[in-house]
Amino acid sequence: MQSVATAPKPEKVLVAGKKKLKRNDRFWVAVFVTPNMVMYSLFILIPSAAGVILSFCEWDILGPIQWVGLENYRRLFDDELLLPAFGRTFKFVALGVLPTVFGGFLVAVLLNWKVKGIGAFRAMFFLPLTISSAVAGIAWSSIFNPEAGWINRILEIVGIKGPEWLSSFTWALPSITIIVIWLSLPLVIILYLAGLQRISPEILEAAALDGANVWQRLWQVIFPCVSATTTLVVAIEILAFLSSPFEISLLMVQGGPLDSTTSLAYYAYKVAFEQFEVGYSAALVMLQFFVLMSIVVPIALVRKYRKAKG
Repeated sequence: MQSVATAPKPEKVLVAGKKKLKRNDRFWVAVFVTPNMVMYSLFILIPSAAGVILSFCEWDILGPIQWVGLENYRRLFDDELLLPAFGRTFKFVALGVLPTVFGGFLVAVLLNWKVKGIGAFRAMFFLPLTISSAVAGIAWSSIFNPEAGWINRILEIVGIKGPEWLSSFTWALPSITIIVIWLSLPLVIILYLAGLQRISPEILEAAALDGANVWQRLWQVIFPCVSATTTLVVAIEILAFLSSPFEISLLMVQGGPLDSTTSLAYYAYKVAFEQFEVGYSAALVMLQFFVLMSIVVPIALVRKYRKAKG
């Protein structure tokens, strides 16, 4: 009696194919994700954990690490330089966030027009994304030059004597803020452009038919439609202005003049690498982290609530 080979059922073949596909997917996911996770662990997770541990220790970089418990955190309450650094940090935030958010929104509205050649204008506004902080610092140093900088030359034309921007106790912090705004605008514009392109044209047409002028459509129709984007942008920019001025200040004025641009982040840097008190510097960084979380968490909760509410 001859046995007749039966073909496997299509359902079984399909299931087997899916299992094989899933196995292949897992393999390639592991191939692509593992290097990123290794780099993230080496440069983010491990240094962050080390920073938390060092905030409970005393270390001068060269000698042994000594455990001191909460001593570094108790020292925060007696540090006379901490509150001024905090104040300058919040000045950066106060001067920088609103101009960046509203300026980015208005530029995004202009760049959202469907006109010929708009791509070239978009590329021009996105240029700061491709420039490092060091290059930006060199470029803006020449712009703020009190003798040859074009800002002071323009002011001279209208009869105003421009200040020495980066060496003035009064104007150094606003000058650094302007640079950080310039560096931050491209990301804000991109986020707002994405939000604007999701607005249905019928909404704007209905507003125009109801008699709303351009200004009313901008602030009473368009801006509320991108409120979720605005919440995200505000959170990102608060974080940016709490941390980014450190790098520009370090490159251009080294926290001066007379510590007028020394933010909390820059103060922590000075404590670590000028006074060699790494443990106390780590405690300062942890303090900044808690400030960041106290700002980000409420914003995230508001965003989640608004999303749930629809």
